[in-house]
Amino acid sequence: MKPIKKIFLSLGLTVTAFFCANAQTEVKVPTISSFTKPAAKQYKGMFNVLVQDDKYFIEIPDQLLGRDILTSITIIRGSAQRKRNPAMRYGFAGDAVNDRVIHFSKGINGKMNLIAPEFEMETDTMSMHFNALKAKLVPSLLAFEIVATGNASSLIDITNLFSGDNDLFSLKGAAVDLKLGAFEPQKSKILGVSAFENNVIFRSIKSYGEAAATPGPPSPTGKPAKKEETNPTMWEVGASWFLLPEVPMARRFADKRIGYFQTGLKNYDDNAKKNEYTIVANRWRIEPKPEDFQKFKNGELVEPAKPIVFYIDPNTPAYLIPYMIEGVNAWRKSFEKIGFKNAITGRLAPTTTEDPDYTMEDARYSYISYKPSEMANAYGPQIVDPRSGEILSSHIAVFHNIQELLQRWYFSMCAVTDPGARKIPMDKSLMGKLIKNVITHEVGHTLGLRHNFAGSSSYSVDSIRNRDFVRKNSFGPSVMDYMRFNYAAQPEDKMTPTDLLPVIGVYDEYAIEWGYKFMPDKDANAAAEYLTSWVSEKRKDPRFFYFEEGDFFDPRVQSEDIGDNNMKANALGVENLKRTMANLNKWGAGEDNSYQTLRSMYRAVQGRYYQYLQHVVKNIGGVLADNALRSENKSNYVAVSRIQQEEAMDYLKKYMFIEPKWLYPEDVMAKTKFSFDTDVEESYNDLLGRLMSKYSALSRVENITGDNDYTAAGFLTDLHRAIFKDIENGKAISRYDRMLQRSFLNSLLRHVDYPGAFPNNVDLKMTELLLITSKKAEDAAALQTDFISKSHLTAIANMVKVWNTGKNDAYLIK
Repeated sequence: MKPIKKIFLSLGLTVTAFFCANAQTEVKVPTISSFTKPAAKQYKGMFNVLVQDDKYFIEIPDQLLGRDILTSITIIRGSAQRKRNPAMRYGFAGDAVNDRVIHFSKGINGKMNLIAPEFEMETDTMSMHFNALKAKLVPSLLAFEIVATGNASSLIDITNLFSGDNDLFSLKGAAVDLKLGAFEPQKSKILGVSAFENNVIFRSIKSYGEAAATPGPPSPTGKPAKKEETNPTMWEVGASWFLLPEVPMARRFADKRIGYFQTGLKNYDDNAKKNEYTIVANRWRIEPKPEDFQKFKNGELVEPAKPIVFYIDPNTPAYLIPYMIEGVNAWRKSFEKIGFKNAITGRLAPTTTEDPDYTMEDARYSYISYKPSEMANAYGPQIVDPRSGEILSSHIAVFHNIQELLQRWYFSMCAVTDPGARKIPMDKSLMGKLIKNVITHEVGHTLGLRHNFAGSSSYSVDSIRNRDFVRKNSFGPSVMDYMRFNYAAQPEDKMTPTDLLPVIGVYDEYAIEWGYKFMPDKDANAAAEYLTSWVSEKRKDPRFFYFEEGDFFDPRVQSEDIGDNNMKANALGVENLKRTMANLNKWGAGEDNSYQTLRSMYRAVQGRYYQYLQHVVKNIGGVLADNALRSENKSNYVAVSRIQQEEAMDYLKKYMFIEPKWLYPEDVMAKTKFSFDTDVEESYNDLLGRLMSKYSALSRVENITGDNDYTAAGFLTDLHRAIFKDIENGKAISRYDRMLQRSFLNSLLRHVDYPGAFPNNVDLKMTELLLITSKKAEDAAALQTDFISKSHLTAIANMVKVWNTGKNDAYLIK
């Protein structure tokens, strides 16, 4: 293992030089025993805590000087608020909002220094970088007077720090996320401490005034944004100081080809071209107990020395708790495949009687908290040792309104194949299974796994309609993909509800093996060499392909898609949506006497349809990306084939450029107060905007691959023909087609004025299309007898003429 060197950052005004303890200036201070009064309260633990005369002191043993301590801040009780933004993610009991590493050292001035280190790796302890770093003076965050000393310890007064506003004890580090105003010390107070062998917990009330009002999101109508209201707040806060292991966990160097959350260590190398971060994967310390080591080597399943335990919030609805436990325990089989049994467990949090030491603010414990929030979400963060990437604990959050979101998702995708989706609200047993899937996914994040949106693209659409295949393989190789439910399944495929839900797949098991395979005979470099070769071999199977989320060009890397062909899978999805819409008044009404539930389910169906279109759009100008190594001899950049891109355009011609009248039945729109001009048109403007941006991607691909592929000019021609089809036949133009034509023309006029942004003379093609459109619209208007259609076509022709004279911005079609 390479040594870790600490860099000490100046985070405060006090800077003191670091010297060893025996060089300390002699200062006469009392002994701790003589300093302590009879009425004082004492708490024994990692740091002994002394409370006397309303002051708080901690006793720092010499043996802990220089030892790294993780400090984490958790909200114990959230603040009641007059008005709360439902989109705020944080601010609830159980939220872990800030953490950092500190340590103590004695300075030459006789004070106790609090240091905030940053960690780095060195490749050579004899290099000039090593010597230069070693020679640095050590800045400190804070310096404390030593008020008393023990046999091998020092006592410092932390009262002002504890009672004040700083990120070691308060919510200061999360002030922006929580929208906090000025700290109000007169309304804040210390509650107490708990001390344990390896950690100390400090509890307090922290109060804040109203924050400055900030603008809210822009109004879609163009009206000035309202300023977001804030509130004075009061919070119960827990600060957990946890002693990190003296010897950090063995690091595992990250590999871009497999999805793990990561920690960076600054790496100074003598090679001038290689001054960068060394990236390590975040993972738990899963190792055999010393007494089980031989059993492990012999292939017996053994329990790890430190199993992962998630405690379930007792405030969770009782019927969901067993499903949450199942969701956690679902990962056990993945660890069994690498030799560990009972490596991870979910259980209900203990009562004070059952375990008086347990509290959710204690950094030693991981838990799943249930949030009473309108937000429809869940998330699973980690608290990590920055020296090694070791995950120390995790606090998963599940928001109450996720149940409503799951209801809408499942209804829009599975109402045809599972009658249970039509019951609103759905049965608790079905909701429990959906929550179980959410927990399994979030626990995957806490194990270190990132989203793998490429996962579902490795199974053919025909395979995921085959019930036997699905029961053996699921409909995707990774539960870390957002592949929600099997929307490609048709009624004739005879899938059960269980067949429609994702499960932990072969990619997930492979990723767990990569991160948690115990290799005591290999150091970090040898393990990396072995794993690099192993990943290269595994990646020959497309089920083990991974590419990071957020890629804008690879159609395989998408959220909520399934199968290896977006067009084929989503066409099946549309067939199910058509059946759902035909029964929407019956299936989507729910039990309420208003149309609110119907509106919600209708919006879910519309949103799903638009998403299917978005999936397909990404195929145009798409690139199949990779992070292949040179040793793999693979390309990292391959254009999506012309055939696939033309298939995508054919899909759009059928499902976007021909009005889906089944999606807009007049009776449903009237009951739910959906407006075509706002609710519908806004979505299509977004879709057309995405499409129009594809000329840039196509031009880039064209420059690399040559013009044998689908060109930007060819794409624009196809798009224009699809949108302005049949305008010269003299028939009235539908409201839907007028909407598409307006949106396309406005987009074309906005883009054509920036020719420098378009390679391959795309701006000339845009100009040509505008002139063609103007001439066709003028000719078609002469044939029209429908007043609205004639006015629409005349406006198009005139708009292009106005643009051609140089006056365009002020005359976009309204």
